[in-house]
Amino acid sequence: MQGSKQFKQALLESLLLDLQKRGVSLMDMRFHERKRAIRLAADAALVNARGADATSWSRTLQSAAGKLAHRRQITRGAESASASSKRILMRRRCHRLRRPRKAGSARACGMPGVLARAMVRKRTKVLKGILPGGERLDDECTLLSETLDYAVCLRAQVDVMQFLVRALQATQTS
Repeated sequence: MQGSKQFKQALLESLLLDLQKRGVSLMDMRFHERKRAIRLAADAALVNARGADATSWSRTLQSAAGKLAHRRQITRGAESASASSKRILMRRRCHRLRRPRKAGSARACGMPGVLARAMVRKRTKVLKGILPGGERLDDECTLLSETLDYAVCLRAQVDVMQFLVRALQATQTS
């Protein structure tokens, strides 16, 4: 079980090793560099604890981390113009205006079955956008199973990170 004590122990060990490997404790890192390194270490620890081949989301996180590491080696820390333009395009896509409803929409026609199916399709699309690798999943049952597994693993990750924060705060006060 992903929320078990053994899973959290494996997650903690992997997270600590990855944070050490990335040099997060070094004071010469800027805030955004440290934030990015912590996020990558947390994702890598989650993949290592869960198993890279176990789920679609873990494979996606692993490949995304590999691509990001490769891109960072090429640019050597400098942000390229293409990455900046991609970020601007993503923001633009997120802030698009909603299209006005058609006069013959499901609600106007009074067909609750059509409206319910449309809502399910819309929520499935949103869920696919949230789950890493969810765009490739066509089966709703698999999508829900992967989402549940991802949510349980994220909850364990939050618990481990809260434990680390409490431990660090305890060492600073004593």
